[in-house]
Parts: sequence; C-alpha cells; structure tokens
Amino acid sequence: MLIDLLDAELPGRDFLMPGSTLPVRRARLDGSASLVRFPPGWARPERGHHLAGEEFVVLDGELNVSGVTYLPGHHGWVPAGALRHSCSAPRGALAFTSFAGTDTWVRSDLDEPDGPTLRTPLETVVIPRGGLRLTPHSALFDTPVPLDRPAEMITVASWTWERSTLIPEGRVLVRWTP
Repeated sequence: MLIDLLDAELPGRDFLMPGSTLPVRRARLDGSASLVRFPPGWARPERGHHLAGEEFVVLDGELNVSGVTYLPGHHGWVPAGALRHSCSAPRGALAFTSFAGTDTWVRSDLDEPDGPTLRTPLETVVIPRGGLRLTPHSALFDTPVPLDRPAEMITVASWTWERSTLIPEGRVLVRWTP
C-alpha cells in the first residue's frame, strides 16, 4: 500500500505529548511509524529525553529541537538519552516519526545519548555507493536494490511511504523495523 505523506486529510487522533503545550494530531502508519501534525504555536518547554532513539523527517513547516531547526526535507535522528529542550513548531509542522523502541518520555536535565544527534538534508546530501547510513535502523539510497526482508520506504521526491522488499527509483529512505 502506497501512502501520500502530504495528504491534507490526516487521520488519527489528537495526542498531548508529555511536557508540551498543545496537542498534536498523530496517525499511525505501521509499527512505530507515525505522521504527526504539530499545530502553529506548539512547544515543549519541559526538558527531558526519550528512552528510545527517534528518527523523523520534516515534510512541511518548521520543527525546532534543542536549538536545531529542521525544515522540509530534513531528516533528524535524536538518540536515546539525548537531552531535549526548547522544542517548538512556531508556524506548525508535519513530520514522519518513528522510535527505535518504546517512546517513554523522562523529565530530566541529564544528557547521556547513545550516539550522535544528526540533521541531514535528504534532497541534497551526497550518497556514497552502497547507501548512506543515517541511524542504526535506516539508510538513504539512490539506486534500486532488492532487500532480504521488507522495510519501510519513503520516496523523497514524492514523499510517499510504503512497505516493500525492492527499493524504487530515486532517493529513498529505507527503514528496517528494530
């Protein structure tokens, strides 16, 4: 099944993220993958971290996480234990998100990440032969190759999502379920 991630009619339910000021609209895609619509003015002033790493792609708007601004087409990886602060979506945002485990929020000032925090512009980053590893569970490819097991695929040019064993043409973010 092919899903248009930019579809204006986002199904799902409203959800108040711990420590945030306004509810977001979250629609589950498969497993831990979700689309999240952040309303204009959304903020999470509370400091803390998640017990699992989070991968996300901003599809529309602007998302600020710990002083880093993510714009449309930016891929983010925030490892488990990384301190989050000053999170906001001043004009709103739409993002694909997925956690590498249970997305438990812990209020804290500790900063003990299990790896580096990354921001990658998916449309312009140079992809080496064999793909570009982005997280422990994902990579960016620009060459169709068969996979040994199904994976989630986000085609960058069209912002579509599907589960498949064959990487389609173009730039494709491939995510294996942890």
